[in-house]
Amino acid sequence: MNVVELMLPTINKFSSAYLAQKESILPFFTYNPFSQDAFAERKRKLEFRSFRRKELSAHLLEFNQRYNADRHTLHNIEKLNDKEALVVIGGQQAGLLTGPIYTISKIVSIIKLAKEQESKLGVPVIPVFWIAGEDHDYQEINHVNLPNGNGIEKHVFHMKQAGKKMVSDLEIDKGKMKSWMLEIINSFGETSFTTDLQNDLESDIQSSSTFVDVFANMLTRLFEGTGLVLVNASDLSLRKLETPYLQKLLQSHAKISDGILRTQNELNNLEFPTMLDVVKESMNLFHHHHGDRELLYWDAQIQKAITKDTNRQFTMEQLEQLAEEVPGDFSNNVVTRPLMQEFLFPTLAFIGGPGEISYWAELGRCFSSVELEMPPVVPRISLTLLERHIDSSMKELDIPIQDVLENGLEEKRKAWLYKQELESLEGTLASFREQYEEVHGKFRKVGEETLPHLKPAFEKNWFLIDQQFSYIHRLIERSSYEKHENMMNKYERVELALLPKGMPQERVWNICYFLNKYGLDFIQRLCKLPLEHNGKHKIIRI
Repeated sequence: MNVVELMLPTINKFSSAYLAQKESILPFFTYNPFSQDAFAERKRKLEFRSFRRKELSAHLLEFNQRYNADRHTLHNIEKLNDKEALVVIGGQQAGLLTGPIYTISKIVSIIKLAKEQESKLGVPVIPVFWIAGEDHDYQEINHVNLPNGNGIEKHVFHMKQAGKKMVSDLEIDKGKMKSWMLEIINSFGETSFTTDLQNDLESDIQSSSTFVDVFANMLTRLFEGTGLVLVNASDLSLRKLETPYLQKLLQSHAKISDGILRTQNELNNLEFPTMLDVVKESMNLFHHHHGDRELLYWDAQIQKAITKDTNRQFTMEQLEQLAEEVPGDFSNNVVTRPLMQEFLFPTLAFIGGPGEISYWAELGRCFSSVELEMPPVVPRISLTLLERHIDSSMKELDIPIQDVLENGLEEKRKAWLYKQELESLEGTLASFREQYEEVHGKFRKVGEETLPHLKPAFEKNWFLIDQQFSYIHRLIERSSYEKHENMMNKYERVELALLPKGMPQERVWNICYFLNKYGLDFIQRLCKLPLEHNGKHKIIRI
C-alpha cells in the first residue's frame, strides 16, 4: 500500500473553511489543530487540572477486559494513572460490522495522533475511542450498504423492539445476526480470507449480548496491538463516575443552552448553517423511563424540569439527588457528551469528522459555562481506498482520481457517449423536429382560424408528435449505451467504487469487503502507513 495526498473540499461548507483555517471561523475554536504549539499549550494547561484517574482507569480496565483486550491496551490503561498522561479521543455510534469505513479511519486517526504526540511531547498519550452506546437512533446503525448492479442496497438487520432504547440496551438474536452477517460476507465472493473472517465475526457475535458488545468485540480484535482503549458512554459504572459532572451540567443548563443559541446566531450572521437543534428550555440531558429516554426541559414558570412525552416533573434538588443515587437513569445528548468527555479525560485532542467539526463550533460557550476549555479539534483523516483494477480503469478512461472525487463521472460518461455518435444523430433529430414543428405550426394556425373549436385537438396532435421525437431520442441514447456497454460499465464501476451515488467512499462502504479481499491484517497495515494530520485527503493505493 502507498499513499497519495490531495486537497479536496469536505462534505460541508464549514468544515472546508476549518481545514483552510479561514479567519472568520477561528474565534469559534480555542486552538489551531495544525500547529504543534497548540498541543504543547494544551498539555501545559491540563497540568493544572485534576482528574479521577484511579477510578477511571479501574473502570476502563474492567470494561476492556470484558472484550479480551490485549496487553498493549491494558498497559495504556495503567499509564492513565500517571498524572502526566493525556488522551486523544474520538467516538462513533456502534454500527453493525463497524458501520461505514469512516469509523475505521477515525480510529486510525486517533491512534496515529496519539503516537505522534507521545513522541513529540514526551508524556504518555493514550488513544481512546468513545462508543456512543447511549444513542437511540437504531435506523442509523442497523444496516450495511452493499453494491447492487450500479447502485447501492441497504442490507438491514431488522429488530421489532428497538423503539427509543439506547443501543447498549438492545439485545441481539445471535442466530439471526450470524445469518445476516454471512449473507453480507458471501456477497463479497470467496477468497482465501473468507473462512477466517466469517469465523472471527461469528465469534464476535457469539460472545456478545448487545450491539455495543458486538461492536467492541470487533474493534478490539481488528485493532489488536495498537493500544486502543474503548469506553462505552452508557456503561453504568462509568455513569457512577459522572455523578458530580451530571450535577454540574444540570445546574448549568441555562448557560449551556443560551451559549449555543448566541453562537448559532453568530454563525448565521456569517452565513454558515447551524447543526444543533436546541431550544432555550432544553437541559440537554435525557432521563430514562421504562426503557425509553426522554429529553429534559426546564419550565421557568413552575421552576421544574419536565418531560414532554410522559409529563413528569422534577425540582432541581430532585434531579441532583437522582444523579447521586441513580446516575444510570441519565444520559448525555449531542451537546453534553463533549462536555462529559472533557470532565472525565485529560484530553489532548478531539478527533472529529466534518459534521462534528461543524457542531463543535457551536459549543465554545458551553465549555466555558462549566469552567472547561474546548480541546484542539483535529479533523479525522479522510481516505479513499483505491484498488488496482479501479486504478487501471481510471487510466484507461484517462481521468485523474481528483476529478472523480470532486466531480463524479456522470457528465464525463455522457460527454464520451455524445462524442462517439450521439452528436451527429441528436443534431439531425433536433433539426428534423424543428422542421416538423414549423410545418405543424403553420398548419395549426390555419386550422385554428378555420375551425377554432378544434384548437385542443391540434395542440394534442403536436404533443403526440413531439412525444415520438422524445421516444426516438431515448431509443438512440439507450441503443448507443448498449453498443458501448463495456465502456459505460467502466465509468460506472469507477464511480461506484470511489464516489457511490455522489457520496465519499468512506461514508458508504464497509471495511469487511477489504478484509475479505486483502486479509484480516488490513487495518494493522493501514495503521503503519505514513498518514499525517494535515487536512489533506489520503488516497490509499492497495
